[in-house]
Amino acid sequence: MPSMTDVLDPRHWRERAERTRDKAEQFSMRHSRERLLKIAEEYDRLAQRAAERQVAATESV
Repeated sequence: MPSMTDVLDPRHWRERAERTRDKAEQFSMRHSRERLLKIAEEYDRLAQRAAERQVAATESV
């Protein structure tokens, strides 16, 4: 389970997205592959939100 620090780190989510895409490539069933790619997109969105939070935190200091 990721720590709170991991959850706030955009790299954590980008790495999860990359690993999920790698796993999707291993699936021959189109439906399973597409599902994993959608999950990877969600991880990318979480990475973007985490990055935005980091910027906002540094701007408010």
